[in-house]
Amino acid sequence: MAVTKCLTMLFILGIFSSAFPQAKSEKFGLFVTGASDAEPVVKALTKALNESKPFEVVSKADSKIAVLVSCMARQKTEPFVCMYVASFNGAAFQTFMGGGLYVAADADTLALNFLQSIAADTVERFDDTSLSNVRQTLEGCLFLSEPGCDVPEQLQKELGAKPCNFPEH
Repeated sequence: MAVTKCLTMLFILGIFSSAFPQAKSEKFGLFVTGASDAEPVVKALTKALNESKPFEVVSKADSKIAVLVSCMARQKTEPFVCMYVASFNGAAFQTFMGGGLYVAADADTLALNFLQSIAADTVERFDDTSLSNVRQTLEGCLFLSEPGCDVPEQLQKELGAKPCNFPEH
């Protein structure tokens, strides 16, 4: 079972690292936060993300995905019962990308489960979520009847236009 998880994780990370080249850094920036009950898991997840090939933990402003970790209150002898929610950290919107609920005896095991799940969420949904977010931003601009709306780079080829200029009222 553990071997299968490791092989799956390596496969996902291999695909992910080649699918999303970055200009600034080769790593994909995530912002990780959580309440006080989740502090050991947040620390373990931050360490696991920074040690992984495709990810690094960055500030919220520099992140592409924000991850919120929440855990149930527990005694020291009880297992961790935690969940995470990953959201695309777009310019105008935060869009849900995935989440998971796990139970584990220690924070490191839980963090590795989260890392696998976050990697899968990112590989499966990032491009579509990013494009959807860009479309929503442009639609919002057009809905407000702004005199000029810049067409985001991702949509310029599809729409065949750069700015959308409207005459002033």
